[in-house]
Amino acid sequence: MFLRQLDLTTALRPSFFKDETLLFVQAGVGLYEGKYKIPDYQDGSAYLTSHRVCYVANAQPRKFSVAIDLKDIERTEFYAGFLKSSPKITLFPKPPKSTQQAIRNPAPKHALPSDTLISPTRSSPRPLSQSPGPLRDGNATWICPICGLSNGIPANFDPYTANEFTPLLPCQACGIKPSLVHINKAAIAAMSNRSSGAVFGSLGQARGSEIPYGNGLEQGETNSTRRNPCPRCTFKNHRSLHTCEMCGASLTTSSQQQQLMAVERPDSPGPTLDTSIVGNDTIETIKFSFREGGVSTFLDRLKTALVQRKWLLQSAPPVPQPVNSNNGGLLTGSEHPSRSGTPQRVVGIAGLERRGAELRQNNQAVIGTAFEDLEALMTSAKEVIAMAEQFAKQNNTDSGVSPEARDILTDSASALGLVTTRDMLGSGSASETLYITELSRNLAEFLTDDRRGVLRKEGGIMSLVDLWAVFNRLRNGIELISPLDFEKAAIMWDSLNLPIRLRRFKSGLLVVQERSRTDEKTIAALVAWLKQPQNNDWPQATGLSDNQFGRGATAQEAAERFGWSVGVATEELEMAEETGALCRDQCLDGTRFWQNLFATASKEIKSMQTKDEMGFDELKRELPN
Repeated sequence: MFLRQLDLTTALRPSFFKDETLLFVQAGVGLYEGKYKIPDYQDGSAYLTSHRVCYVANAQPRKFSVAIDLKDIERTEFYAGFLKSSPKITLFPKPPKSTQQAIRNPAPKHALPSDTLISPTRSSPRPLSQSPGPLRDGNATWICPICGLSNGIPANFDPYTANEFTPLLPCQACGIKPSLVHINKAAIAAMSNRSSGAVFGSLGQARGSEIPYGNGLEQGETNSTRRNPCPRCTFKNHRSLHTCEMCGASLTTSSQQQQLMAVERPDSPGPTLDTSIVGNDTIETIKFSFREGGVSTFLDRLKTALVQRKWLLQSAPPVPQPVNSNNGGLLTGSEHPSRSGTPQRVVGIAGLERRGAELRQNNQAVIGTAFEDLEALMTSAKEVIAMAEQFAKQNNTDSGVSPEARDILTDSASALGLVTTRDMLGSGSASETLYITELSRNLAEFLTDDRRGVLRKEGGIMSLVDLWAVFNRLRNGIELISPLDFEKAAIMWDSLNLPIRLRRFKSGLLVVQERSRTDEKTIAALVAWLKQPQNNDWPQATGLSDNQFGRGATAQEAAERFGWSVGVATEELEMAEETGALCRDQCLDGTRFWQNLFATASKEIKSMQTKDEMGFDELKRELPN
């Protein structure tokens, strides 16, 4: 199974494995199976990772997204493109283990007629598509090279079994025998034409009852005047004749002509591809067509990933760690404690001190080997990240560490999981758009990550400026995002159909919130909160002793209640006021917002007035005139 279904994240990017890293991203990529385009896989992005080559379609990405494991690729082939043909990278899959023996002893893909004579009961490791046998045609002819007369080929002549001892009939006019090559060429050409006609004829018989077609009559002809054209010289003979009056060839019957005319030519003479290519074991090659550049960098990094083979580290055992000896040195492989004897178990304070010393020595070894050069740092990235996370956990439980130091350690641990940078993207004409698109997806993943809970901590909504500060702070000074690019990436959330949306208030404030969070839900939450009775600690600004009107709240109190910032709380309250759900009260302690009961009160007053008028009318009718 060469192509596999690809799981996507909430931002419609490939869901990476635990130890998988992103190497390159290129937009404007299409897929080919062999020489033919694969439908619905012609407009998408290619993601190259340390473990896979992924394709994500722009239209319906969760349905038309596939991945190829690098471990299943045998070799690659590069095509530079020509004129309007885009450059392509061809991936050849490794043969399955069950068919390796069959590859060592290959069998012909199409069976030859002589195979049945040699071993008619031979078994093949895979089903062979049998080619049709030679069809005899009484109209097959050969042209004499001497006099140019058209002679008929015997019906029992087989070009596959004919040899120099096969008797050949001479020309009927000059009496000179033709060469065997000349007769073979004429017979093979006649059989190829005849076989195509026979296939079409069989198709017409199979679906002759389904295809409504005419009776083969030309315009102005009737059954009595219909002509039968000769298949050799095209002379139109009378319908009652069985041989041509001009050349003597056999004529086709009316039923055969209707079958040939009922056959419809397919749209393309090539093979048609299946609608689903996922899990198809018959795929021979997959081509990635790069229509917007980036093929050279993609190919270089693909070859590097195939050489490194980092997917082998998933099942590899952990690297043995050095163990401290009693004299303070490191034990080698020949001095392992299990060979020299059972190590003495130390408990209590001495055991804790020894454990701490071993941990410090291990961290020093990791740092010393990781920061020797860039390649060593990339190789030891996993160990460095684990060490940073361990430091963060230790300092979270340590009450003696200052909050500033704890924040620095947390940011350093988060910065090691870097997002897509500019060097991971293509350098074509649409490189800037691709960078903004990937940045938009990275932001969506960052906001929807349940482990971080960025929006949850901010009450489900936060300003775009605050998000820009938090996002750049976590990158720890590496690949900082400019405000202009950040705003462009946020604007693209709607076009990419991501679960995050950018919202603009009346004052111009830009905020970020989940797409499922609408204004109606926010207003309903505010009204439900303001309907609750006031607490005793709240100042009674209205002087009422009861709580029949609920409570009044300021922007500061709403921000504390819902976890918003003061600016966002003010904008949400004013938005609810514009819809008529809330009303404001200018007090000495500030502006308070209440549930708007004036609309319901006016309706009650009108109903009361209506009742009073009806009662007054009844009294007037009861009074005597």
